[in-house]
Parts: sequence; C-alpha cells; structure tokens
Amino acid sequence: MPDERLKDRIAIITGGSSGLGKATAIKFANSGARVIIVDLQSSGVEEQIKQQHGEAAATFVSCDITHETAIEAMVKEAVQWGGRLDIICNYAGVCLEGTLAAMHRVDSMETEIFDRTLTVNVRGTWLCCKYALKQMLAQEPLEANARGERARGWIVNAASVTGYVDRF
Repeated sequence: MPDERLKDRIAIITGGSSGLGKATAIKFANSGARVIIVDLQSSGVEEQIKQQHGEAAATFVSCDITHETAIEAMVKEAVQWGGRLDIICNYAGVCLEGTLAAMHRVDSMETEIFDRTLTVNVRGTWLCCKYALKQMLAQEPLEANARGERARGWIVNAASVTGYVDRF
C-alpha cells in the first residue's frame, strides 16, 4: 500500500543502485515520491522506475561520497531537478574488510582498509547530512501534517552490512 506521506516528495537515496537503497528507491517511487538515485554507477533502477511511473519519477546522479565537492554538487543537482529536497536516505557504504577471502579480525586488518571504510561509511554519511541539512534549512517548511508539525525535511541514515559478524 502506498505511503501518502511520500507523495510528491523529493528524495535522494545514496547507494540507490543496489540492496537497501534500490529497494527504498522503488518503494518511495511506488508511494509517489520523486527519487534521485545516487551511486557510483547506475544499475538501471531509475529506468525501471521511469517505465512504471513516468520520466519525472526518477533520475540518476553519479557521486563518490568520499569527495566533499561531489556531494555538494550532487545536492545542488538534485534540488535543480526536483525543486527542493525533502528526504535523504544515506545508504551508501562499504564493507571492505569482507572483500578478501575471509573477514579480517582487527589485529590482521590493513590500515588502508580501515581508513577507507571510515571515509565512506562515516565521513561520507556525515558530509551527505551536512549538505542536505544546509539545503533543508534554506527552504520553506512543508505543509503541516495531521499533528500540525511542519518539517523542512528528513534525514535517514542506515546500513545493511551489519549482518556481517567476525568470529574470534
């Protein structure tokens, strides 16, 4: 059943080409939101959404969330496309410690893997929040909901790799 609260909302979904991000983008579009799929490469989910809901329902923006200027440009491009920013779902992330044959324990993990993981998962998410919040604070609040609350936007941070557990 569509969620009426999402109708006509403009939503950025980082990590939107696969997994949790892709599922969220599809769910949001099915509920009437216009979605900006953000990832390094497109998986075609935006085309799938456009076929079902029309050309204005989705777009794709390539962005490496480890680069601050790229994030700032991505938010500006999203606002140009949608007119405002109502929601950002920060789902882009990596699980580099699991990219080799086996998960690494802390004592055997390379420092570069640790640094890259933090850069993407922590710093990248923080930067996405920073630039989304700047935009949200600069725009007019949405119309009041049933409880009389007026919001400028919503930020959702989540991860789907937490199911990986290393045994020691």
